[in-house]
Amino acid sequence: MAEWQQGNVDAHGINIHYHRAGSSSKPAIVLLHGFTDNGLCWSRVAHDLENDYDVIMIDARGHGQSQRGAIFAISAMADDTAAVIRSLKLDKPFLFGHSMGAVVAMSTAAAYPDLVRAVLLEDPPLFAPILTDSEAQEVAQKHAADTRRDLTGLKALTREERYAETRKRNPNWHDTEIIPQADSKPEFDPGILEDVSTFQTYRWREVMTRIQCPVMLITGDPAKAIIAPELAAEASRLWQQGEIAHIAAAGHCIHRDCYDESMRAITDFLKRH
Repeated sequence: MAEWQQGNVDAHGINIHYHRAGSSSKPAIVLLHGFTDNGLCWSRVAHDLENDYDVIMIDARGHGQSQRGAIFAISAMADDTAAVIRSLKLDKPFLFGHSMGAVVAMSTAAAYPDLVRAVLLEDPPLFAPILTDSEAQEVAQKHAADTRRDLTGLKALTREERYAETRKRNPNWHDTEIIPQADSKPEFDPGILEDVSTFQTYRWREVMTRIQCPVMLITGDPAKAIIAPELAAEASRLWQQGEIAHIAAAGHCIHRDCYDESMRAITDFLKRH
């Protein structure tokens, strides 16, 4: 990581921070992290891709070293991603997003088709019923309360204690996943928790039909991950060109739970597109 570049992009008046690995002479891939993580949570993936790709790891607004801005919404994060692509003059990069980052990748590809080569979507939070505003607020408030409680507990720990707790929660993860995961939590802006209903009201079906580029949907064990087989099948009927990579033993953090199997599918998709 010592040789990686980092910088900021002005996205509609707020600073979006990024780290960059690899070389700008290579095909670009933008990595979009999940909720409460940061860009460096992609470090293991970036190390494995940097020989062949220009790898950009974005801190989403309110995460890592990026500013929160006035609103927290999927559409705003898609605009931020487009601003990074344009500012860094990336030539139609791949977008690879996990969870929150996956729906941001979807929305970026749908809203900015000329900027994106292909998208990889790792267990995005696609929900079967689209909730009403009042229903979404109720679900979001419970999620926000649980997340706030957990983050408050983690922030009260020393750095070493956070590492130990993160390792305890994720005993099968590779060592290189633990440090950035633990370090990301104190950076998270808790003000975001007032706006998390953006995920429950996300009209993903409409977005999926507007994606023109190739799509890979990466799914895990439906007992532990978000995407159920019936939702994956529904998504496959909506996209224009796509495929599903099912990693049967993985939970929500698919590439962390089953790294080698996931990366074989991911790198194969990248090479084909």
